[in-house]
Amino acid sequence: MGRIIWSTSSFHSQSGQFIILILLLITVSFFTGTFFGRNSSNSPAAPSYLSSQLSGAPTFSNKISLTHRNSPLIIPESGMNICPMEFNEHIPCHDPSYIKELSPILDHSRREDLERHCPPLERRLFCLIPPPDDYKVSIRWPASRDYVWRSNVNHSRLSEVKGGQNWVHEKGQLWWFPGGGTHFKHGASEYIQRLGNNMITNETGDLRSAGVYQVLDVGCGVASFSAYLSPLNITTMSFAPKDGHENQIQFALERGIGAMISALATKQLPFPSNSFEMVHCSRCRVDWHENAPPAYRKDKDY
Repeated sequence: MGRIIWSTSSFHSQSGQFIILILLLITVSFFTGTFFGRNSSNSPAAPSYLSSQLSGAPTFSNKISLTHRNSPLIIPESGMNICPMEFNEHIPCHDPSYIKELSPILDHSRREDLERHCPPLERRLFCLIPPPDDYKVSIRWPASRDYVWRSNVNHSRLSEVKGGQNWVHEKGQLWWFPGGGTHFKHGASEYIQRLGNNMITNETGDLRSAGVYQVLDVGCGVASFSAYLSPLNITTMSFAPKDGHENQIQFALERGIGAMISALATKQLPFPSNSFEMVHCSRCRVDWHENAPPAYRKDKDY
């Protein structure tokens, strides 16, 4: 009976060839499926919104309609309606027509008319606020500190009234913010330097050295004070009322600065005690002596 002689080198050679063959088959199968599987009837269809974009004619199911809140709250399957264009600057609970209705019962001496006043549920809008005509993607920080698109905040009243104080100027398609303000016509940087010199003795004007890290800016205007504190790593909460210069907060937000519509009137601000090391007010029209709690009359507990 003959013997079968196994050669180790032959075995390894055959095993290697077998593995290479398997890998080759897998590779061929993969590319075959890639090239020929695209036209398969089992492939999922492209989303409808993508098809509409590719066709160049996007369609939206949202309709333009002035709708109000209902109870219970129900969102239509087709999506929320879009408010008519005349409501593109509507701010919930700051509706001038509703505040005018409440005017006889509001305490105007304490500026209660500048606070939030929400109408009854059935009178609250329940539609998406449309953007302004020709709205553009906002300019990014830090360039937005000095420039924003004019079409995004299409008002000229503030530049007409406050242009001499260097709040904001029109510059072609842009709004330009020179960094001025009511009490700092020569620029916020110089103003901040003077504040620092008054607070510390080394004449560096560095508010951080004075222990200032968080500032409450009352009646902030277009928030240039906050914008120029940012490079010093000082965080600012800016607020102003919706008054004659109704678009000032809109300017601040478009610049990328944290700000909100609010007023020091009859309601306490939503901040705990000792939240700020500094409270700034530059002709903010706040009566700090009448009808104010001790925390607002003294330099503490902000």
